[in-house]
Amino acid sequence: MKKKVLLGGFDDKQIYKLKKKYKLIEFINYNKKIKNIKKIDGFVSTTRKSFEDFYYKDLNKYQSDISWIHIAGAGVEKYFMNKKINSKCTVTHAKIIQGPQVADHALALILSLTRNLNLVIKHGPFHKFKRRPIELRNKNALVVGYGGIGRCVAERAKGFGMNIDVVDRRYSPISNIVNNFYLSDEYYKALKEKDVIFYTLPLTQSSKKLFNEQSMKYIKKGAFIINVCRGDVVCTKTLYKYLKNNYLGGAGLDVIDNEPIKKNNKILKLSNLLFSPHLAGISDNLSKRTFKLIEDNLMRFSKNQELINKLNLKEGY
Repeated sequence: MKKKVLLGGFDDKQIYKLKKKYKLIEFINYNKKIKNIKKIDGFVSTTRKSFEDFYYKDLNKYQSDISWIHIAGAGVEKYFMNKKINSKCTVTHAKIIQGPQVADHALALILSLTRNLNLVIKHGPFHKFKRRPIELRNKNALVVGYGGIGRCVAERAKGFGMNIDVVDRRYSPISNIVNNFYLSDEYYKALKEKDVIFYTLPLTQSSKKLFNEQSMKYIKKGAFIINVCRGDVVCTKTLYKYLKNNYLGGAGLDVIDNEPIKKNNKILKLSNLLFSPHLAGISDNLSKRTFKLIEDNLMRFSKNQELINKLNLKEGY
């Protein structure tokens, strides 16, 4: 018997390709035929909207039968606060494959700040600088979260001649890129004497507001904060305080708590703050990597093999 998989966010050409390639699966376009389906084995999305439509409207109908859900996104914590997906259901998502573009964005943020490009863009080419541009060579960087994004950030930062330290929950294979590896309970120790701190970890109970008043006790004057993971990892109130009094050299944020940010948010008025509205995960090649991941898992699903890029429902990433 063929397995039934709902497809959310796919175009007609993609659906045709999948039907032709995977004969052991019956594919159904979620947008067009959902009303006539009583039982499904899986739901696969290529857009966050298509997943949320299914999650908030139709998941309960299929909870007892569905064995696989693929979420089109890396950060998925909010989906497990309101509803509980059956623990027997395997959930996969877009972690790791977003690493290259998010890492590019992280380096774009720090370079814009250190080279004063944020001020040039805002005020024009004749703006007078209070601080000379800063070079990254021999500066100390800390990457907090050494997963798919963190590894790519470390590689790029190393290419600029930075000294790389890393914090993560579990040990990682030894790499010549990393000088010192710290476990999560050594986080405060790792913060000392860092010129740039990159936050690239998932949002969990333990990482919520990881940057806060307590962590600021260990961060040197003039350091830069870069957050390209989840907004709630950084306490915005604390960040504002230390940017405004110029203790921090600057901050580059692609995310912020309580998104979308309001136009009158006072943090946007700070000259040493660079904010981009959650753009880091977008790139010209992401759709190709997303489709490749989905194809690999469809093949595995059709053969009852273990899926890749699985979400740990207990840990939330």
